[in-house]
Amino acid sequence: MTRRPDAELVKTSKFHELEFYIMRKKLDSTIFSKTQIDLTHTRAFLEEYNKGRAEEDKLTLFQIYLAACVRTVAKRYKINRFVSGRRLWQRNQIILSFVVKKEKTEDGEEVNAMIEFDPYDTLETVQKTVSYHLYESRFGVNKNEQDVKFWGAMPRWSIRFIFWLMRWTDERNFPIYAFTKDIPMWSTAFLAHLGSIDVDSVYHHLFELGTTGVLITFGKMHKAQLINEETDEVEIKNVMDLRISIDDRIAPGSYTGPTINMVKELIEHPEPLVKPPNLTEEQLDKLMLKKYKKERLEREKRRRKDKKKK
Repeated sequence: MTRRPDAELVKTSKFHELEFYIMRKKLDSTIFSKTQIDLTHTRAFLEEYNKGRAEEDKLTLFQIYLAACVRTVAKRYKINRFVSGRRLWQRNQIILSFVVKKEKTEDGEEVNAMIEFDPYDTLETVQKTVSYHLYESRFGVNKNEQDVKFWGAMPRWSIRFIFWLMRWTDERNFPIYAFTKDIPMWSTAFLAHLGSIDVDSVYHHLFELGTTGVLITFGKMHKAQLINEETDEVEIKNVMDLRISIDDRIAPGSYTGPTINMVKELIEHPEPLVKPPNLTEEQLDKLMLKKYKKERLEREKRRRKDKKKK
């Protein structure tokens, strides 16, 4: 049976499998979505949440965005899939990647952050995890930065060979995990918080390298006219544009559409993120996360035994 260190094989319909032959690359199958986020309630929630907290413990808007994405993946497991070697895979970790500027200037050095999250994460745990990784990325030892400096110092022919080797092995579903585990293109989603540098969101291409099938850009906050659905009156609100690029092969639009709506709802109303989600055993099993694999296999074993008894 085909195996990967970063995912488990997913059985799907023959109709779905044909898509992998029709749309062979992510760039052939990318769909783009735009939605507008009303930040009125979010900002009020953030102000109330941060009252009395020390500066290092204060929550940021971007951390709410991250927590909303983590919760959405926990509830909508298919968004954590990818296509490789014309097969469908369920990723066994929830990893979000994003670029960190060491200094918020045009010439500020950039490094990549890759953070693994847990499906039971809350705003508090996300805040602590992200704050730690941001500090390490800016002032400490960043594994991705070390890799870039190491491989970047090699001759060009060897760099070309290494990237060819990574593509070749990944497409045949035996990736060199020692390489790919620290490369942000092998993650659940790649995020770009353009609002932090006062830039509007953009439609960003997916990376052909790697397995990331979702790329999200968060734009700067600005004012916009919104219609109040209850009163039909036009109101001026603080909003943020969110643009998403998705590999259409990982799930149908009937699934990705509600998934995007969930991200929007959780950002606009973050209250559910204060507490861990109430995941059923079935929901947790469908995520196929390696940290919960032992419990999942035990449950599957019990189910098979129960089925035989019947």
